[in-house]
Amino acid sequence: MTVQVGSLVYREKNLPQHAAAVQAVSAGIPALLFGSSTKLWKFVDADALVKALAVLLQAKWVGGLAATPGAVALNYAAPSGAEKPGTVRIGRGQAVVEYSALLDLQQAEVYQALVQGAAWLGSPGFAALAADTVAERWRFADWSEVATALQGWVPGTAYPQQLTAHRVIRRPESVLAWYDPVHTTFSRSQFRNFFGACGPTAKYLIGRVQDLGGQVELVAEEKGLYGTNGAAKLTQLVQANYPNPVLINVVNDAIHEFVLERATDGTAALFQGYIGAYDALWWAEFDRGEVTIGGNELSTLRNLRTTYGGGRAVPLPTLLANLCTFMEVDQLRNAGIAWRALPFLPQQHFNDDGLPCFDVRVWQVTQPQAVLNALRVRHVIDQQFTSWLSLAVLREAENAAPQ
Repeated sequence: MTVQVGSLVYREKNLPQHAAAVQAVSAGIPALLFGSSTKLWKFVDADALVKALAVLLQAKWVGGLAATPGAVALNYAAPSGAEKPGTVRIGRGQAVVEYSALLDLQQAEVYQALVQGAAWLGSPGFAALAADTVAERWRFADWSEVATALQGWVPGTAYPQQLTAHRVIRRPESVLAWYDPVHTTFSRSQFRNFFGACGPTAKYLIGRVQDLGGQVELVAEEKGLYGTNGAAKLTQLVQANYPNPVLINVVNDAIHEFVLERATDGTAALFQGYIGAYDALWWAEFDRGEVTIGGNELSTLRNLRTTYGGGRAVPLPTLLANLCTFMEVDQLRNAGIAWRALPFLPQQHFNDDGLPCFDVRVWQVTQPQAVLNALRVRHVIDQQFTSWLSLAVLREAENAAPQ
């Protein structure tokens, strides 16, 4: 993701440029940007300046009348309007700052960062923070905080407290702007937008738990899990030890998305909807659920729901084994047999060459009692309710569902 130091943001893909720009400063490249009588340097932002310094260093640019590398040629242009030759300008529109000499540029935050952050911009520790996809971002006031936090930490080991203090937790998006079952009643078509398909069901379950005070935070994320190794990683994520309940969001954008809620005792329940087939209330065996299939297909699905739905603890080893078998098929078009063993929509057919892969996000609910208490106060659930958070959220949804 990103690391923020002061007002500057560093992304994993740009770190090599910043490390090279540190060397460019040591090599005196910034001084060569000034003094032309016919041209000036223009950069849309600090990152563009950093990129140019890295390019000029690699090209061994000597300034003056020497040709500029093609990658930055557009940044070195003749002045227009009130622009002055021999200067450096950073920014856009009304936010442009003009620097007329190296001494001026040296006071800029981007230049100071290349000096003060020289020891860290190319370091494994800083790179590991920028590669952290679980955190929203890492935030430091200045480079002295970076130095204190990273000192002694070995990437790949647990984050020490002095480092986690700078970690901004990644939380799910609030859904309150669209889904407010306390103050709004919904038509059937509106309700289908929330729980009538797989993606919305996951979004509104997880988002509603957050909006009810669950303090949900992302603790693990993996993308493109496929094959034997991907299946092993999925199993590891589902079976890992978590100190609080977790909502495990499993996604293949082309076929299906579902939520496994896992309790601290290791048991898990499956929550889902399936577009054109059934909504999340039907899968939870609530009275106001909607199902739009029939015949043998419905009979098969009801049997699966008896084992995997209704808020019951699922046979997790069996579910994981069947998911792994599906993930080990070479293409979706060949995954029909493996798919039919899964409790989603067995009769669904796939005719494309996509992969039977999954993205997985593990959301930990750090305040589960806050969610239950918020619903108890409104008598959505009673004091004895100790079941799944997702089931409680769906109970609230049923109260708001059309008759």
